[in-house]
Amino acid sequence: MSKQPTVLITGASGMLGRALHRLLLTSSSYNVVGTGHSRLTVTHYHEHFPPPNNDTAHSSPSAAAAAADSLANTVELHKLDLLDHKATTEFIQHHHPDIIIHCAAQRYPDAFESNLEESIQLNVESTRHLAQICMSQPDYRPHLIYISTSYVFDGGVISKEFPPYVPTSVANPINNYGRSKWDGECAIRDVMNVAKSNSDCRGRGIIVRVPLLYGEDCIQLDESPALEMMKVLLPATAGSTIKKKKIDNWALRFPTSCEDVAKALKLMIDRALIDKHFDGTYHVSSPHGITKYGLLQLQSQLLNVPKSELDERAVGNDDNPSAANPLAAPRPQCTQLNCEDTWSALGCQVEFTTLQDGMRRSSRGFPGRFIGQ
Repeated sequence: MSKQPTVLITGASGMLGRALHRLLLTSSSYNVVGTGHSRLTVTHYHEHFPPPNNDTAHSSPSAAAAAADSLANTVELHKLDLLDHKATTEFIQHHHPDIIIHCAAQRYPDAFESNLEESIQLNVESTRHLAQICMSQPDYRPHLIYISTSYVFDGGVISKEFPPYVPTSVANPINNYGRSKWDGECAIRDVMNVAKSNSDCRGRGIIVRVPLLYGEDCIQLDESPALEMMKVLLPATAGSTIKKKKIDNWALRFPTSCEDVAKALKLMIDRALIDKHFDGTYHVSSPHGITKYGLLQLQSQLLNVPKSELDERAVGNDDNPSAANPLAAPRPQCTQLNCEDTWSALGCQVEFTTLQDGMRRSSRGFPGRFIGQ
């Protein structure tokens, strides 16, 4: 009987890392190793994010139920500082993973600007080091799946190449966060000899670009830019006055549930386990586009917030927000991703959650918190 393949997830305490960790743990097909840095205890299911009722493809009903029940308890992750290259090398050599999914990153563009050196070390140099580890193992060579971003594109403002973008579209990031993720991509391509075209696979490096993500299990609004503007719907504290806030109504985003991205990643993991030459660059994104202000309007409707209340607290800003705030990282207006190459390579397609269903699910983690509830 062959051993279970080991899948190592960096950043397993983050939104995407949690979703993938949870999905893989509900199957009996993998030995899953999750790592974190500051947050090492994760509760995959809670009263506002219950386990699914349907069975998984790889488990019997009783096994799936038992797995979901065990995940309702806290799951402890392995502590790993990816900036400590010696410790990272030893950790990987000890666990001997067949697949590494590199989710850990500084993913907030504005926070990236305020801590530039450490952010570059995490997004670029730790990625390069992971690739070097994968290529230097004497007895085996694990696949490395690197999570990148649609922000490697500029929306056409400089490159004159416009969305929707395919994997071979010209990258031209306009902020340091996007540039760091592009540099991480380049490191993987250089070190792991990743094919320039998905039709010419040679190495074991896989790059997955994703758009704005949101978690369905979040209990902190700050965790996702797709949820943080819901703060304007919180009741005013005693003695405070309501100040109307401008919400971006200029940039078109494609908010995508981490649960859906995790499903696509699982398909890639399964493909990589049977095809040692599976590599390349792939896009995973919901097709549903909306501005942040449009998203807030949808969220307020789902929460039964009267329109008059929303109008008192927020207004759509139709101008480029970077022009009004020079301290903020610049954003492109639209970086829609074309995913046709991904579904062609995988032989199937993920059915993406609608924005209405996704926002309804993601707001469950904040019961009774908002005005109108």
